Amino acid sequence: MCFSPEADVVAAVVISLVAVDALRHNHSLRTMPLALLPTVFAIHTLASAFVWWGLDGAVPAGLGATATAFYLGIAFVLLPILVPVAVLMIEPPGWRRPALIALGVAGAYASAVFSLGLADGRGGAAACSYYIDFGITGASSAAGALYVVATCGALLLSGQRPLFVWGITNVVVVGLLALGEANGLPSLWCFWAAGTSVFIACFLRSLARTRALGGPWPWTPA
Repeated sequence: MCFSPEADVVAAVVISLVAVDALRHNHSLRTMPLALLPTVFAIHTLASAFVWWGLDGAVPAGLGATATAFYLGIAFVLLPILVPVAVLMIEPPGWRRPALIALGVAGAYASAVFSLGLADGRGGAAACSYYIDFGITGASSAAGALYVVATCGALLLSGQRPLFVWGITNVVVVGLLALGEANGLPSLWCFWAAGTSVFIACFLRSLARTRALGGPWPWTPA
């Protein structure tokens, strides 16, 4: 989400274009979960705009509530499973794969806890000055911790250097964005989603070039 619905819409359009490029340069089912992430980010960002409009009364309350539930479902139910799976699928045999599977299990647990919260109607959103405060009340702190570990830790476990470096960058940027939002600064999450999408598209392009030159896929054992 971003600081206004207009910013979310612009970001969603940009991410959608990048998502098309990522899918065009995806040449394997193994990289499909990774290639789909920009598409997920585009839909997620657009949903945020409808949440804004719902809170502002610009669209019917029912549509705003549906957008809120949809946004929370992607953020708290889908991503903690999809991110570890996306990294696991391109990892060659070795110690990292069991570690990524463990992260996937952690993410699935967090996803299940948040799913129950959404099913019970405990998800919500409140408009603040320059951001929307999303949350699912009643979820355990353990689920929150496992969510962070699964979504941020997967890239740090990757044996692919570009993914690992991006994982470090992601931890730093996410921390700064969360800190800024906690101090009332405008939300810039949609721009980070766009940046991550561009990185994924570039990574898939590099895989396609490597494959065209006869190089091995990332999951090929050394």
